[in-house]
Amino acid sequence: MALENLQPQEVFTFFEKLCSIPHGSYNLKQISDYLVSFAKERNLEVIQDEELNVIIKAPGTAGYEDKEPVILQGHMDMVAVKNDDADIDMKTEGLRVTTDGEYVWAEGTSLGGDDGIAVAYCLALLDSKTIPHPPLEVVITTNEETGMEGAAAIDLSGLKSKKMINIDNEVEGQFITSCAGGARVYSRIPVTRDVTYTGAGVLNVKVEGLLGGHSGEMIKCGRGNANIILARTLLEASDKVKLNLISFDGGSADNAIPSSAMAQIVIGKSDIDTFKDSVSFSEAAIKGELEVKDPGLKITVSETAGSFDKAVSDENTKNVLTMICTMPDGVQAMSSAVEGLVETSLNLGIVATKDGVITVEQSVRSSVESSKDFLIRKVRTISEMFGGKVEVGGNYPGWKFRQSSELRDHMVAVYRDMYGKDPKIEAIHAGLECGLLSEKIKDLDCISIGPDMEDIHSPKERLSVKSTANVWEYLKAVLK
Repeated sequence: MALENLQPQEVFTFFEKLCSIPHGSYNLKQISDYLVSFAKERNLEVIQDEELNVIIKAPGTAGYEDKEPVILQGHMDMVAVKNDDADIDMKTEGLRVTTDGEYVWAEGTSLGGDDGIAVAYCLALLDSKTIPHPPLEVVITTNEETGMEGAAAIDLSGLKSKKMINIDNEVEGQFITSCAGGARVYSRIPVTRDVTYTGAGVLNVKVEGLLGGHSGEMIKCGRGNANIILARTLLEASDKVKLNLISFDGGSADNAIPSSAMAQIVIGKSDIDTFKDSVSFSEAAIKGELEVKDPGLKITVSETAGSFDKAVSDENTKNVLTMICTMPDGVQAMSSAVEGLVETSLNLGIVATKDGVITVEQSVRSSVESSKDFLIRKVRTISEMFGGKVEVGGNYPGWKFRQSSELRDHMVAVYRDMYGKDPKIEAIHAGLECGLLSEKIKDLDCISIGPDMEDIHSPKERLSVKSTANVWEYLKAVLK
């Protein structure tokens, strides 16, 4: 066990167990069944629904049996991304977790501290026979990272609590009290393959080295989007040489800023040098634009011996590249009410080529519902201009600030007693399930907390050991 010497040992033991089970979004049967087995082995009431959501109920400890129950909530799925050279199948293999005693990370992949640490906290509480707490209703949802489908489908009518602690924040000492709503927008462009070449050169063009990151938390940093950079580079080169797409694939999740993307193209062999010169020019220009915000950009061109039948038509190639470059991306509006808070944004997270269709997947977020709807309309309009067919999914509401909150007052008071200062009460641009779950339980009082994490949704993700221990002690104090 790589984490066996870390404290709190009970939390990190369960966290490492969770990391050993593949649990990227839509690959959750194994981890959901593990949670059910965990509950049954301890004679706890457990419910698993068709969406694989799990609810576990535990009675209060001695002296707390008749207290009002509290909901603890997190999600079991993670954004499963890896470095291009990582030799691991995240659909079938566990993570290779490691630590230096200060941080925990996974070799070559994302860690899934978002939101595996919430599940680990809950399991450690449920497993303990000595930690004082009121009755607990632990709600662990599925596919939060892909549009909160689990939270949208879950039935909470059997719960009694009106207070919920969501453990899906990444900043210790920050209490989240409201968040943006969001949706996913799929633009599917049918492509015709009717282009053949004589004396063709098949090239792989790859964008890599970017920082990536969470498209809610990190969108304001202005990091490079590999999909857009690749489309721009090819579009600029098409002004100088004739080129046709064979494929275009980039990004791994709609809510992760894509750090790499690759296209395979075909051009005349006599145009290869001119194409490479154009790519070098574009790379230098874009690196200059990103030199402070995202300095690691690298664009490579490699010739391949691969063969192709027919390439994407001239019109479809132009349409796909132009559409990607025309789409809005990044911060669209800042909040006028909360200084420094992003109000509206979108992220062009995935481009994929499959079965005669190129799909562009975007994550739209806004704390203003009408602005979210208008941005979706804008994306739809642009897509349709270039022959795309649009589908909107995973539409979830924002979470409104609650003026009067007994839970917030209690948690602030406990924090003040422990640390001699007040926590930060914040709104965030990232999405949380609190909005959806608040629609299912009338007058639900929610707060979101969590330990420090860095670069979530990327292979550079790290979880602070000290902060994990701090939040564990704080959570126990709140429940007590």
